[in-house]
Amino acid sequence: MESLNAVFIEHGIPQPERLIKLNQIAIHQMSILENDDNKRNLLKE
Repeated sequence: MESLNAVFIEHGIPQPERLIKLNQIAIHQMSILENDDNKRNLLKE
């Protein structure tokens, strides 16, 4: 996330817009991790 924030800063994206983008990315990444964990649990059963 820090590296993405740095890239957004280099591109001149204002802080409020960066916060929105980073939050959306974090939510997306968490959903991927949760789905992956669910698949692993199913494989163990």
